[in-house]
Amino acid sequence: MRSEKEISIDQFTADEKILVEQRVKALTGKLSHLASKKEEKEILKEAKRLVMKERVVRESSKAVMAKRPRKPSAAKESEIKDFSWTASLRKNPRALK
Repeated sequence: MRSEKEISIDQFTADEKILVEQRVKALTGKLSHLASKKEEKEILKEAKRLVMKERVVRESSKAVMAKRPRKPSAAKESEIKDFSWTASLRKNPRALK
């Protein structure tokens, strides 16, 4: 049996706590019977896991978007669309020699 640590509710923001409550209501609504204490605990654990998973996906997508653009000198040939020889010579006058 795999042991999973329970996610603390303190790790969530106020909006995420509301989402957890909504997930709990949705998951308990799917049950055809009244949930026992053990089932309620498992449902709460699952709701927290789902909300945390969404947060990780959202934060990782932000990290990808926040990458710094490369310097033009480090760009690959296929990435260069427009090359200006005059600008290159101004930047490096020793290239004329």
